[in-house]
Amino acid sequence: MTRPAPLPPAPVNLNTASQAQLETLPGVGPSAAQRILEYRKQNGNFKKIEDLMNVKGFGEKTFLKLKPLLTTGEKPGSN
Repeated sequence: MTRPAPLPPAPVNLNTASQAQLETLPGVGPSAAQRILEYRKQNGNFKKIEDLMNVKGFGEKTFLKLKPLLTTGEKPGSN
């Protein structure tokens, strides 16, 4: 019996995560992780996690599944 991949222990930071860390997200394989890294390289840091939907292959449905597992490191109002 196969078990689902374990969820990352903490939210994955879209702005600092390595390819391997991105691949711990459910449904994110090597090519999708590479697209996230490319987007970050070309556009700079993600301002909000919703910006993930600007990356090819990440629509609203995928985003909503990943949303609880993502962060950009910005915590509004927690200074």
